[in-house]
Amino acid sequence: MNKGVELEYERILKITHNRLLRKQIEGEIPSSIGLLKELHVLNLSNNAFTGHIPSSMGNLSALESLDVSRNKLSGEIPQELGNLSFLEYMNFSHNHLEGLVPGGTQFRRQPCSSFGDNSGLYGPSLDDVCKDIHIPASQQNESPEAEEDEEEEEEVFSWIAAAIGFGPGIVLGLTIGYILVIFKPEWFTNPFGRNKRRSRSTTTL
Repeated sequence: MNKGVELEYERILKITHNRLLRKQIEGEIPSSIGLLKELHVLNLSNNAFTGHIPSSMGNLSALESLDVSRNKLSGEIPQELGNLSFLEYMNFSHNHLEGLVPGGTQFRRQPCSSFGDNSGLYGPSLDDVCKDIHIPASQQNESPEAEEDEEEEEEVFSWIAAAIGFGPGIVLGLTIGYILVIFKPEWFTNPFGRNKRRSRSTTTL
C-alpha cells in the first residue's frame, strides 16, 4: 500500500466507528483495524485488497456484519473470527482464500454463497453449509483421467493374475508331454498290451 492511500485509509478508520464505507482501496488490510472494538459493520467488498485477513479482526467483539468479498485476499480465514459471538453476517466470496474454515456456530449459519469462488477452503463448517454442493479439497484433484488410469491398472492386474494361474498349468503340461515322448513308458505306448497277453493266457488254459 502506498503512503497516500495508507493515510486516506487511516483517516477513514478514524472517522467512522460503525461502518467503513466501500472505497477503491488497494494493498493489505492493516492489523490496526482490530483497534476499532466498537465497530458493528465492516464492509470492505469490491476493493482491491491483497494479502491476508488480519487475525486482529478477532478483537472486534461488537462486530455484527463482515463483508470482504470481491477482493484479492489470500491465505486462511482467521480462526479468531470464530469467537465473535455477535457476528451474524459474513461474506468471504470471490477471493483466493484457502485452509480450514473456523468452526464457530456463526460460520455454520452462513449460506454457501458466502464462501464461493474460494476453491481452497475446506472443513466441517463448510461441509455443513454447502452440503452436497461442496467437494472437499482432497477430492477436487481427482480427475476423470485419474479414474481411467485406475481402471486400466485394475485390468492389468487381472491379466497378470490370470497369467500367474495359467503359467504353471502350461509348464506342467509340457513337462508331462516331454516325459511321455522321451522315455515312452510301456503303459503309454501300448496301453492294451497287457490285457491282450492276459486274454491269450486265459485262452490257452
